[in-house]
Amino acid sequence: MNLSKRNFVIFSLILLLVTPFSGVLAQENGSSSQQQQPTVVATVNGSEITQQELSQSAQVYPIIMTLSRQFRSFAQFLMTSEAGNEFLTEYRKYALDNLIEQELQKQKMNELGIEANDEEVQKQIDNIISNNDQFKDEKGLEEYLKNNQNMSMENLKGRIRESLRQQKLREEVTGEVDVTEEEITSFYEKNKQSYTDKEGNVKPLEDVRKQIVGTLKSQKSNKAWSEWLQKAKEEAEIEKKLENL
Repeated sequence: MNLSKRNFVIFSLILLLVTPFSGVLAQENGSSSQQQQPTVVATVNGSEITQQELSQSAQVYPIIMTLSRQFRSFAQFLMTSEAGNEFLTEYRKYALDNLIEQELQKQKMNELGIEANDEEVQKQIDNIISNNDQFKDEKGLEEYLKNNQNMSMENLKGRIRESLRQQKLREEVTGEVDVTEEEITSFYEKNKQSYTDKEGNVKPLEDVRKQIVGTLKSQKSNKAWSEWLQKAKEEAEIEKKLENL
Protein backbone atom coordinates (compact mmCIF):
# COMPACT_ATOMS: atom_id res chain seq x y z
CA MET A 1 0.00 0.00 0.00
CA ASN A 2 1.37 3.37 -1.00
CA LEU A 3 1.10 6.11 1.61
CA SER A 4 1.53 9.82 0.99
CA LYS A 5 4.13 11.99 2.70
CA ARG A 6 1.28 13.33 4.85
CA ASN A 7 0.67 9.82 6.16
CA PHE A 8 4.36 9.43 7.01
CA VAL A 9 4.13 12.59 9.10
CA ILE A 10 1.03 11.26 10.86
CA PHE A 11 2.83 8.07 11.82
CA SER A 12 5.80 10.11 13.02
CA LEU A 13 3.50 12.19 15.20
CA ILE A 14 2.65 9.04 17.14
CA LEU A 15 6.00 9.60 18.83
CA LEU A 16 5.05 13.11 19.89
CA LEU A 17 1.47 12.56 21.00
CA VAL A 18 2.22 9.92 23.61
CA THR A 19 3.31 11.68 26.78
CA PRO A 20 6.02 10.32 29.07
CA PHE A 21 3.39 9.89 31.76
CA SER A 22 1.29 7.41 29.82
CA GLY A 23 3.30 4.40 30.86
CA VAL A 24 3.08 5.37 34.52
CA LEU A 25 -0.66 5.90 34.24
CA ALA A 26 -1.11 2.53 32.57
CA GLN A 27 0.89 0.81 35.29
CA GLU A 28 -1.20 2.46 38.01
CA ASN A 29 -4.42 1.46 36.33
CA GLY A 30 -3.08 -1.99 35.65
CA SER A 31 -2.19 -2.64 39.29
CA SER A 32 -5.60 -1.49 40.50
CA SER A 33 -7.38 -3.64 37.91
CA GLN A 34 -5.70 -6.71 39.37
CA GLN A 35 -7.41 -5.99 42.67
CA GLN A 36 -10.93 -5.41 41.35
CA GLN A 37 -13.06 -5.91 38.30
CA PRO A 38 -12.61 -3.19 35.66
CA THR A 39 -15.28 -0.50 35.60
CA VAL A 40 -17.19 -0.45 32.32
CA VAL A 41 -18.00 2.97 30.82
CA ALA A 42 -19.66 1.75 27.62
CA THR A 43 -20.56 -1.33 25.60
CA VAL A 44 -20.54 -1.48 21.79
CA ASN A 45 -22.38 -4.46 20.34
CA GLY A 46 -21.53 -6.31 23.52
CA SER A 47 -17.84 -5.32 23.60
CA GLU A 48 -16.86 -3.44 26.74
CA ILE A 49 -14.90 -0.20 27.01
CA THR A 50 -13.38 0.13 30.47
CA GLN A 51 -12.57 3.11 32.62
CA GLN A 52 -8.88 2.16 32.31
CA GLU A 53 -9.07 2.33 28.51
CA LEU A 54 -10.78 5.71 28.73
CA SER A 55 -8.11 7.03 31.11
CA GLN A 56 -5.33 5.88 28.82
CA SER A 57 -7.05 7.50 25.84
CA ALA A 58 -8.08 10.78 27.47
CA GLN A 59 -4.78 11.27 29.34
CA VAL A 60 -6.43 13.84 31.65
CA TYR A 61 -3.87 13.78 34.44
CA PRO A 62 -0.78 13.86 32.20
CA ILE A 63 -2.34 16.82 30.38
CA ILE A 64 -2.97 18.64 33.66
CA MET A 65 0.57 17.90 34.87
CA THR A 66 1.93 19.34 31.63
CA LEU A 67 -0.33 22.40 31.92
CA SER A 68 0.71 22.99 35.52
CA ARG A 69 4.30 23.59 34.45
CA GLN A 70 3.38 26.48 32.15
CA PHE A 71 -0.20 27.45 33.04
CA ARG A 72 -0.50 26.68 36.75
CA SER A 73 -3.62 28.79 37.35
CA PHE A 74 -5.48 27.07 34.50
CA ALA A 75 -4.51 23.65 35.82
CA GLN A 76 -5.77 24.66 39.27
CA PHE A 77 -9.02 25.87 37.72
CA LEU A 78 -9.53 22.50 36.03
CA MET A 79 -8.79 20.54 39.20
CA THR A 80 -10.50 22.62 41.89
CA SER A 81 -13.49 24.44 40.41
CA GLU A 82 -16.94 23.14 39.55
CA ALA A 83 -16.69 24.65 36.07
CA GLY A 84 -13.32 22.95 35.57
CA ASN A 85 -14.81 19.66 36.70
CA GLU A 86 -17.63 20.03 34.20
CA PHE A 87 -15.11 20.84 31.46
CA LEU A 88 -13.11 17.67 32.22
CA THR A 89 -16.29 15.59 32.27
CA GLU A 90 -17.25 16.89 28.82
CA TYR A 91 -13.75 16.10 27.59
CA ARG A 92 -14.04 12.53 28.92
CA LYS A 93 -17.37 12.19 27.08
CA TYR A 94 -15.64 13.37 23.90
CA ALA A 95 -12.83 10.85 24.43
CA LEU A 96 -15.40 8.11 25.06
CA ASP A 97 -17.18 8.91 21.79
CA ASN A 98 -13.84 8.54 20.01
CA LEU A 99 -13.28 5.15 21.66
CA ILE A 100 -16.75 4.03 20.59
CA GLU A 101 -15.99 5.01 17.00
CA GLN A 102 -12.67 3.16 17.19
CA GLU A 103 -14.42 0.04 18.50
CA LEU A 104 -16.96 0.19 15.66
CA GLN A 105 -14.12 0.47 13.18
CA LYS A 106 -12.29 -2.44 14.81
CA GLN A 107 -15.39 -4.61 14.63
CA LYS A 108 -15.87 -3.77 10.95
CA MET A 109 -12.20 -4.44 10.18
CA ASN A 110 -12.46 -7.83 11.84
CA GLU A 111 -15.67 -8.57 9.94
CA LEU A 112 -14.01 -7.73 6.61
CA GLY A 113 -10.75 -9.45 7.51
CA ILE A 114 -8.71 -6.28 7.07
CA GLU A 115 -5.12 -6.75 8.21
CA ALA A 116 -1.72 -5.05 7.92
CA ASN A 117 1.23 -7.38 7.45
CA ASP A 118 4.70 -7.13 9.00
CA GLU A 119 6.21 -5.78 5.78
CA GLU A 120 3.77 -2.86 5.69
CA VAL A 121 4.44 -2.08 9.34
CA GLN A 122 8.20 -2.26 8.86
CA LYS A 123 7.95 0.12 5.90
CA GLN A 124 6.41 2.74 8.19
CA ILE A 125 9.11 2.17 10.81
CA ASP A 126 11.72 2.76 8.11
CA ASN A 127 9.92 5.93 7.01
CA ILE A 128 9.84 7.29 10.56
CA ILE A 129 13.59 6.75 10.83
CA SER A 130 14.39 8.27 7.43
CA ASN A 131 12.22 11.34 8.12
CA ASN A 132 13.75 12.07 11.55
CA ASP A 133 17.41 13.05 11.71
CA GLN A 134 17.69 12.10 15.38
CA PHE A 135 17.25 8.39 14.54
CA LYS A 136 20.21 6.79 12.75
CA ASP A 137 18.65 3.34 12.74
CA GLU A 138 15.94 1.23 14.33
CA LYS A 139 18.00 0.80 17.48
CA GLY A 140 18.11 4.58 17.88
CA LEU A 141 14.34 4.78 17.55
CA GLU A 142 13.92 1.96 20.07
CA GLU A 143 16.15 3.74 22.57
CA TYR A 144 14.18 6.97 22.11
CA LEU A 145 10.91 5.16 22.76
CA LYS A 146 12.28 3.47 25.85
CA ASN A 147 13.90 6.56 27.37
CA ASN A 148 11.39 9.25 26.42
CA GLN A 149 8.00 7.62 25.86
CA ASN A 150 7.91 4.56 28.15
CA MET A 151 7.05 2.62 25.00
CA SER A 152 8.56 -0.47 23.43
CA MET A 153 9.11 -1.02 19.73
CA GLU A 154 6.33 -3.61 19.82
CA ASN A 155 3.96 -0.98 21.24
CA LEU A 156 4.78 1.35 18.36
CA LYS A 157 4.40 -1.40 15.78
CA GLY A 158 1.01 -2.25 17.25
CA ARG A 159 -0.14 1.36 16.93
CA ILE A 160 1.13 1.55 13.36
CA ARG A 161 -0.55 -1.75 12.47
CA GLU A 162 -3.87 -0.45 13.79
CA SER A 163 -3.46 2.85 11.90
CA LEU A 164 -2.81 0.95 8.68
CA ARG A 165 -5.88 -1.20 9.23
CA GLN A 166 -7.98 1.91 9.84
CA GLN A 167 -6.67 3.51 6.66
CA LYS A 168 -7.55 0.38 4.69
CA LEU A 169 -11.06 0.44 6.13
CA ARG A 170 -11.44 4.08 5.12
CA GLU A 171 -10.29 3.19 1.60
CA GLU A 172 -12.86 0.39 1.56
CA VAL A 173 -15.63 2.77 2.62
CA THR A 174 -14.68 5.64 0.30
CA GLY A 175 -13.21 3.65 -2.59
CA GLU A 176 -16.11 4.29 -4.97
CA VAL A 177 -16.07 8.07 -4.51
CA ASP A 178 -15.74 9.76 -7.89
CA VAL A 179 -16.00 13.25 -9.35
CA THR A 180 -18.11 14.21 -12.38
CA GLU A 181 -17.18 16.66 -15.12
CA GLU A 182 -20.08 18.86 -14.06
CA GLU A 183 -18.74 19.04 -10.50
CA ILE A 184 -15.26 19.92 -11.75
CA THR A 185 -16.55 22.71 -14.00
CA SER A 186 -18.87 24.10 -11.33
CA PHE A 187 -16.10 24.15 -8.71
CA TYR A 188 -13.74 25.86 -11.14
CA GLU A 189 -16.26 28.56 -12.04
CA LYS A 190 -16.95 29.31 -8.38
CA ASN A 191 -13.31 29.34 -7.34
CA LYS A 192 -11.38 30.38 -10.44
CA GLN A 193 -9.95 33.45 -8.71
CA SER A 194 -8.06 31.07 -6.46
CA TYR A 195 -6.19 29.67 -9.47
CA THR A 196 -4.06 32.49 -10.82
CA ASP A 197 -0.50 32.72 -12.13
CA LYS A 198 2.21 35.15 -10.96
CA GLU A 199 0.75 37.90 -13.14
CA GLY A 200 -2.70 37.45 -11.61
CA ASN A 201 -4.22 35.81 -14.67
CA VAL A 202 -6.74 33.01 -14.08
CA LYS A 203 -5.31 29.68 -15.15
CA PRO A 204 -7.32 27.62 -17.66
CA LEU A 205 -9.31 24.70 -16.30
CA GLU A 206 -7.05 22.08 -17.86
CA ASP A 207 -4.06 23.46 -15.97
CA VAL A 208 -5.75 23.04 -12.59
CA ARG A 209 -8.03 20.06 -13.30
CA LYS A 210 -5.89 17.57 -11.35
CA GLN A 211 -5.79 19.88 -8.32
CA ILE A 212 -9.57 20.39 -8.41
CA VAL A 213 -10.24 16.67 -8.74
CA GLY A 214 -8.03 16.04 -5.70
CA THR A 215 -9.88 18.68 -3.67
CA LEU A 216 -13.32 17.39 -4.61
CA LYS A 217 -12.39 13.76 -3.99
CA SER A 218 -11.04 14.67 -0.56
CA GLN A 219 -14.24 16.54 0.32
CA LYS A 220 -16.49 13.72 -0.89
CA SER A 221 -14.36 11.06 0.83
CA ASN A 222 -14.55 12.91 4.14
CA LYS A 223 -18.32 13.18 3.77
CA ALA A 224 -18.68 9.50 2.86
CA TRP A 225 -16.56 8.48 5.86
CA SER A 226 -18.55 10.68 8.25
CA GLU A 227 -21.81 9.28 6.91
CA TRP A 228 -20.53 5.71 7.31
CA LEU A 229 -19.51 6.36 10.92
CA GLN A 230 -22.88 7.94 11.70
CA LYS A 231 -24.76 5.01 10.16
CA ALA A 232 -22.56 2.51 12.02
CA LYS A 233 -23.36 4.25 15.32
CA GLU A 234 -27.09 4.34 14.56
CA GLU A 235 -27.16 0.62 13.73
CA ALA A 236 -24.99 -0.48 16.67
CA GLU A 237 -26.13 -1.38 20.15
CA ILE A 238 -24.31 1.24 22.23
CA GLU A 239 -24.78 1.76 25.93
CA LYS A 240 -22.89 4.53 27.73
CA LYS A 241 -22.50 4.40 31.50
CA LEU A 242 -21.68 8.03 32.08
CA GLU A 243 -21.99 7.68 35.84
CA ASN A 244 -18.71 5.73 35.70
CA LEU A 245 -16.72 8.48 34.00
